[in-house]
Amino acid sequence: MDTGKRVYIITGTPGVGKTTVSMVLAELLGASHVNLSELASNENFITGYDEPRDTSIADMEKLKKEVTGIIDSFQGSLIIEGHYSHDIIPPKSVTMAFVLRRAPWELEIELKKRGYSPEKVKENVEAELIGVCLSETIENMDSGKVCEVDSTGKDVEEVVGELVAIIEGRKPCSFGYIDWLNRSEAEAFLR
Repeated sequence: MDTGKRVYIITGTPGVGKTTVSMVLAELLGASHVNLSELASNENFITGYDEPRDTSIADMEKLKKEVTGIIDSFQGSLIIEGHYSHDIIPPKSVTMAFVLRRAPWELEIELKKRGYSPEKVKENVEAELIGVCLSETIENMDSGKVCEVDSTGKDVEEVVGELVAIIEGRKPCSFGYIDWLNRSEAEAFLR
């Protein structure tokens, strides 16, 4: 029986466009939007601060319980975004898990513009280079629900258009086609 409930998660390394894409997609679909970082902060689900990474540490158990409650009581479409959404959302609740990817050499520029520390830039760029969010999402979700989308060089409308095409079945939901390490730019980038 189809309840009409649709839960789409959007994950990826910081700087790939999750928040902006999620908000535009939610508006387009008439869906509700949950930003996990904002939820953790607003509900005081913060256990401390990681100085070297310059980031708050979310209480994952409290956040998971809260999000599960939101999903259970919700009808309609719900967009949940955050770079750890694939660790928080129960896999059985997920309709599709979108992993946004962005070329590390572009990502580095974005994170520097945001004022990230050199260590934080390096950690996030390396995570994108080897596909940490993708591999964790595949590990935690039914792989048939994992959709990898490249946001490199695209504006928000283009990325949202791809997500909508996947949701509507006009484009396949797939992963494994992005390999930054085999790109010519990666060789120069890694030096």
